[in-house]
Amino acid sequence: MMRRPTTCARFLIWLIVILGCLAAGGAPVARESAQSGAPAERHSVWVHPPEVGRDREAVRAFVEQCRRAHIETIILLVKGMNGEIYWPSQRFSAAVVKGYESFDLLRELGAAARPHGIKVHAWLVDFVEGLNSPALKAHPEWAQLNHAGGTTGTETLGKRKRPYPYVWMCPARRPGYTDQWLLPMIEELAKNPAVDGIHHDYIRYPGDVAPDSFCFCDYCLTHIPRYAMLAYETRSSERYDVDVRQERVEANWWTDPTMLPSTYSKAERRERADFLLNGRTIPGGPPDVRYFFYDYRVEQIDRFAREVHELVKKVNPKLEISAAVFKNPVQSARFIGQQWHRWNEWIDIYTPMTYRSHFAGSFESYLDHLEETTRRQLEWTRHGRPLEAGIATTYLYREELQPFEDMNDAIETLRDLQSSVQDAQAAQRQLNAAVYVLEGASGDARQAREMAMKRLVAAHDRLQKRLAPLAPDTAKTLAQLVKAAEEASPEQQATAVAGLSAELANVRADLPPGFCPPEKLARAIDAARRAKPDGIVIFAASSLKREKLWPALEKAFAK
Repeated sequence: MMRRPTTCARFLIWLIVILGCLAAGGAPVARESAQSGAPAERHSVWVHPPEVGRDREAVRAFVEQCRRAHIETIILLVKGMNGEIYWPSQRFSAAVVKGYESFDLLRELGAAARPHGIKVHAWLVDFVEGLNSPALKAHPEWAQLNHAGGTTGTETLGKRKRPYPYVWMCPARRPGYTDQWLLPMIEELAKNPAVDGIHHDYIRYPGDVAPDSFCFCDYCLTHIPRYAMLAYETRSSERYDVDVRQERVEANWWTDPTMLPSTYSKAERRERADFLLNGRTIPGGPPDVRYFFYDYRVEQIDRFAREVHELVKKVNPKLEISAAVFKNPVQSARFIGQQWHRWNEWIDIYTPMTYRSHFAGSFESYLDHLEETTRRQLEWTRHGRPLEAGIATTYLYREELQPFEDMNDAIETLRDLQSSVQDAQAAQRQLNAAVYVLEGASGDARQAREMAMKRLVAAHDRLQKRLAPLAPDTAKTLAQLVKAAEEASPEQQATAVAGLSAELANVRADLPPGFCPPEKLARAIDAARRAKPDGIVIFAASSLKREKLWPALEKAFAK
């Protein structure tokens, strides 16, 4: 029979346990659900460098905020949309943002986060660079091209045809951007002791600008037919016609016809691009060559995901690889080459962007679709890797924030009209045009200006209903500026609109508490939870601050 420990022995046992806990120093401990014993829900947040701060105390304060919100992974942007980087790299020094060559943000964040068991993932915007980025300046040939030979920087967006400000780089070209710039950059980060993981973003082809138009660079025009082997390279002068043995003409594909036109290599870029999108593999058959165009793009993104995995795990097998991906991997394979549900071998954590902005319908519809989509994502990946449902706080508040967008749209219209009138006046002076031409233009502009002002006032009235009870002084200031713009003469309106625009931006950047109802965030998190993902990831720290939602997140993640 076992003897009971003496009082002294029991005291020593408890002392050892307590000392062991203290020695752990807050090291990460795998949490488990009290009910099921299963791993507890994971919590992550996407973070832009300004939110972390530019000194040690600010970094520590930010980490403390994350700790209070039960965040376990900070996904820190280290390579942005313009190709800019936020760590003191020697190899890529030309891309380092001013100030970050002397302030080591990753080191400070890692030092502050690790004692709390919080991981830091280095977040890269993979295939996007700015119009003036060092990579593009040094190697313009690395850029993706459309059928006209233009980069994504030649494209426009929206009804106003705004110039697209970014250049997407070709994932396929070798040697090129992928192996000469992006992979070496990731290797450097993987060797950084402050980094616990690499996070992919924009690991795809462009989807918001001409998704069927990239890439038709010289490399891809050559390698897409080669990838699908639409013609033989040996005995290339020999051409083989389809041998029609089956009733349906496309059923004779296996008879080994030469699918690539003999004129392809000598055709202009536009003609070759047209064949790859609209051509037929079998004369008389369906226009099916585009299948190989889409499949080629999927292969290039798959290849990159595989290469990153091999590289990172070779440097440090303990590093995690996570990825921000579109909500539907089957559709995104077609539109952006991102067939991510087949990446279980190369990705450790999926963070799908199940943002409301990617769904149509009401907020209530979004909650239902968020749950359904998250369930489907788990099915697509066969639960092969942890999956954290991505929720963007800003987009939850479409109804509350729409007046800001409508006011800004009206302001932009007024600015465009002012520029048009000034251009017409300049043209009249230069060409000595007839007076009635200018008068006609002015009449049209006057009517358009009145309509834009009506839209501005209507949007402002909607905004006031929510803003006035929460921030009456701010609402009063905004109302005065709208009235001034409404009463301004055409000559004074530009100044009045500029003042209104600036104040509107200030209000949007610092919304009063309660303007964005915290219960919406709680309900979105609960909707995602019903699908039983492995965790929740929030976009982003900046919007949590702007929309005063950190307390709501602390409460939601405490469950």
